[in-house]
Amino acid sequence: MMELSLIHALPEGPWPALDFKAIQAQLETLAAQPAALAADKASQWLGQWLRSAVAPAERLQLLQALRAPLAALAARLERASARQELSCTPEARAALQSARQLLRQWHEQCKLLAQAFSAQEAGRFSSSRPRLEALQLALASGYDLLALHARSYAPLHKGFWRDCHRLYAYALAQGWEGRQASVGAAAGLSYRRLMLLGLTASNRLETAKIALLLQWLEQHAGLLRVEQLDQPLGDDGALAFRADADRPARFCAELDLDGDGVWWRLDAGRLLERLDALGRQRQRQGLDDGHEAWLLARLRQEWGAPPRRRHVRLRRLGAETVELVSLLPRCWRLAAGEPADGELEPCRLQISNLSASGLLLQGESLQQPLRAGEVVMLRRRGFGWQLGLVRWVSFGGEDMQTECGIEFIGKRPQAVEVAAVTSHAAGGFEPALRMQAERHFRHSGILVLPGRLYQALRPFHLRGADGECRVRAVRLLQQTAHYQFVEIKIDELLPADAQA
Repeated sequence: MMELSLIHALPEGPWPALDFKAIQAQLETLAAQPAALAADKASQWLGQWLRSAVAPAERLQLLQALRAPLAALAARLERASARQELSCTPEARAALQSARQLLRQWHEQCKLLAQAFSAQEAGRFSSSRPRLEALQLALASGYDLLALHARSYAPLHKGFWRDCHRLYAYALAQGWEGRQASVGAAAGLSYRRLMLLGLTASNRLETAKIALLLQWLEQHAGLLRVEQLDQPLGDDGALAFRADADRPARFCAELDLDGDGVWWRLDAGRLLERLDALGRQRQRQGLDDGHEAWLLARLRQEWGAPPRRRHVRLRRLGAETVELVSLLPRCWRLAAGEPADGELEPCRLQISNLSASGLLLQGESLQQPLRAGEVVMLRRRGFGWQLGLVRWVSFGGEDMQTECGIEFIGKRPQAVEVAAVTSHAAGGFEPALRMQAERHFRHSGILVLPGRLYQALRPFHLRGADGECRVRAVRLLQQTAHYQFVEIKIDELLPADAQA
């Protein structure tokens, strides 16, 4: 029997027959109720069915029937929360927590059933189909739960990865890795999707990029190679995991390779080659909107090479706080010296750790939205305002507290206005932020622009408190869903008094 990290047990027989018509009628009532109330009722029913004496075959049928209505209910809760900013709205985080709780209950019951089937000895003339379908449902429900956690920027509960490894190991032992059941993906395919999503730092991605990532995994995850090792690991750049560890695969350079245990290796090379080929095809067709290329570059980094930490981090343990204002329009007004109002009143977050390149913050930011790729102005006690970029966010724990990583971009940001110089009629000026270069004499710094205005060597008309000038884009330093960070220099080919 598989050993899984479960706290419940299924009731033993005798097992009365289930009334599936009554259950179906119950489930149909959920669609007409408010999402929060429907989630509470569905959670209660799941608890009742867990405690009910149900034959394994009927329980499998029940859990398979629950997948569509529970997924629809979780999607309703997600849509309701999507209309609000998670870091500013506890109600939105609570809706997502309800959705995660529903899918977790369902996943736990799927694992219980797979464990119960694994304890049964297969008879000479008995079918292995129910055991196969229970195992596949357990892995598929795990992927559904992990995808929801990725979309809602929430950490996983303990035991999740260890159970997924054991379910997959059992599928291999039975020869079921690629065997298809009547419903859903094969066990090996669900496991590969799980592992690839576990490899990816989804809390660093905007919503659109997470949706694109999940689409790619649905289509191409089967290209991931998973192999059990028969010799010690020796390549620091290899992706590996131990079957009894409660974590996804990581690069060997990050792992403690000592101790007993069965080691496995992952190779995403073929998958990256496929995504590269698809990206080139979309570029030839003119269909690439920039998201695909950016995400593919990110995945090459995360799936292909060990990360390198640039600076030592110092733990602060909440002893110091930082003032923070988010969103470019607010940061622009703050840099311009406008008087504070409700929007410019900074929130105060605790510093958990600090390095030369950024810091980790915790707390509530009810007035200042925080999301991956957002720009912020922050100020520590005794320092001036500086510009930062939200690298990742997480909403975890019982109180769903906001946690985020901020990268320092530059000091002394200046509020300026820019207009791209084009052959068409001059467009209006847009607010932007400029950081003066401190070490490069010929360059005039970095511009933070809204949207996607960058083109190689594109000229801009720039005006600020110290006058007007023409600048030229040198290179695109980085790009998020909302902003571009462009290195610029003064265009010396144009007269100094040129007007846009």
